[in-house]
Amino acid sequence: MIIILMLLALRAPEATALHDDVLLKARYIAVKGSDPEYGQEAIERSELRHHPLPHQEWLILVETPGDPAEWEAKLNAAVDPKHGSFTVECASADEEKAVREGRIRMRRSAWV
Repeated sequence: MIIILMLLALRAPEATALHDDVLLKARYIAVKGSDPEYGQEAIERSELRHHPLPHQEWLILVETPGDPAEWEAKLNAAVDPKHGSFTVECASADEEKAVREGRIRMRRSAWV
């Protein structure tokens, strides 16, 4: 029973207030003919709090200082360049506000 509750807690969405965290936007560009879901797997393997957006984009919540170039390098290290690559930028003010107000909920994957 405890294991079931723990698994449910890991899969539950997290409300986020952004306190000292930084909200970034990651975009995955798949190589033609490769599986675009490879990008989602990389986000989940990185155990990031995230929210999927259309067109292979995610909002990701990272610890300060949250340098986009650093996170771009980390995400690209998690994918084989034969499949695709990530670009990472700062999220917009509207996206930050939506997360802060709880209109966009971040989740953490239970990658095993």
